[in-house]
Amino acid sequence: MRTKTLLLSAAALVAGAIASQAQSNVYSANVVGYANVVIAGNGQFTLVANPFNDGNGNQLTNVLNSANLPQTSQVLTWDPTAGYTTTKRLAAGWNANPALPPGVGFFVRNGTPGGGVPAVTNTFVGSIVVPNGGSVTNGLPVGYTLQGSPIPYSGNLVISGQAGGDTNMDFGTPLTAQSQVLTWDPVNGYTTIKKVGGLWNGTVAVTPGQGFFVNNKNGPATNAVETLNLQ
Repeated sequence: MRTKTLLLSAAALVAGAIASQAQSNVYSANVVGYANVVIAGNGQFTLVANPFNDGNGNQLTNVLNSANLPQTSQVLTWDPTAGYTTTKRLAAGWNANPALPPGVGFFVRNGTPGGGVPAVTNTFVGSIVVPNGGSVTNGLPVGYTLQGSPIPYSGNLVISGQAGGDTNMDFGTPLTAQSQVLTWDPVNGYTTIKKVGGLWNGTVAVTPGQGFFVNNKNGPATNAVETLNLQ
């Protein structure tokens, strides 16, 4: 059974979850929430995405505040033309404060290799970017983009042997043949799934706060649209 969940809370409490038919109960009209995401230690890279709007510009110093990352840590954002931009944690703090809005993936490097830095948990906190019934769009230009689900769903972006993914977070259907979705593991690196003959050759499951690459290889530019569906 295809399922996906949505993390919600009110006053720091989880308010509910939704399955593929959005039939479970919701206990708050205020669509706010949190998601705990583990960031690997010892200088490893973790690919994450902010799943909430913090209401204050979604800047690095707020979005990653609870992780309390040590000196030498880095945040890497991606531009399809310019490549990576690296922000560093220095003794005086971060050397820049880029925006990390919902729907955009980015790498976090926790310390440096061999430094004995433990894994940490970052708690993303804020409101969902659209009201119930509203939709949000992630642009998928030609080439590689770092993405994240702008609504804190968990589920399948693409499904093996099918043209697309789960209904509420389907990144697969708009993409044409030879396109790819890449997920990242701090130890094992990338896992790449490809669309072959109109069908995906693997399944890509993600959780709230997880980033991923999309390679819209042959175009045209398109969009992935998600709708907040609470009943």
